[in-house]
Amino acid sequence: MLSDTPLVLATNGDSPYHSVADAILAARSKPETLGIASPGTGTFNHITIAQLELAAGIKLLHVPYRGGAPAATAVAAGDIPLGLLAISSVVPFLESKHIRVLAVTTSKRSRFNPEWRTLRDEGVPKIDASNWVGMFAPKNVPKPIVEKLHDEIQKILFMADIRTLFAIGGADTVPMSIADFDARVRADTARFKDIVKEAGIQAD
Repeated sequence: MLSDTPLVLATNGDSPYHSVADAILAARSKPETLGIASPGTGTFNHITIAQLELAAGIKLLHVPYRGGAPAATAVAAGDIPLGLLAISSVVPFLESKHIRVLAVTTSKRSRFNPEWRTLRDEGVPKIDASNWVGMFAPKNVPKPIVEKLHDEIQKILFMADIRTLFAIGGADTVPMSIADFDARVRADTARFKDIVKEAGIQAD
């Protein structure tokens, strides 16, 4: 495990949606018409949008873009009212206030900006979704080599300058044992499989 980052539910700075409740109310009044951008079909962001729909009892209009930057640019320009995006994608638009963050997708607030509320704070239950990054090796790599790589990576993740570099993009470095990371991968895989099945997500 290298890093862990919440996604953000974001809107244009001039949009009428000033809270998650505003967006949910609009979505309920006109199902499948309130657009929400993601970096693409089948991405973690798309699956989290489906999780949001299931938890809030709404149906949004998913609009996939070719990456996080184009999706964030579309939200900033007001071309689409909502986006479920990486923090790094919205950072360029925060100071100019072209994008406003409504909530983060994790159960705890982000250290990047503790003032951002969570979806749970906003009354949307059962959502704790974060975009983690990990390092993997082929299954036939000898265990001593895997353990050596793991130990060296852990040392790097504890370095202050490395933690600072990750934090610029809203990510936390997450030193974790091999067993704990394996458990996280298995748990998330099972959870995402259920969401994909229930939401009926199809690959392009």
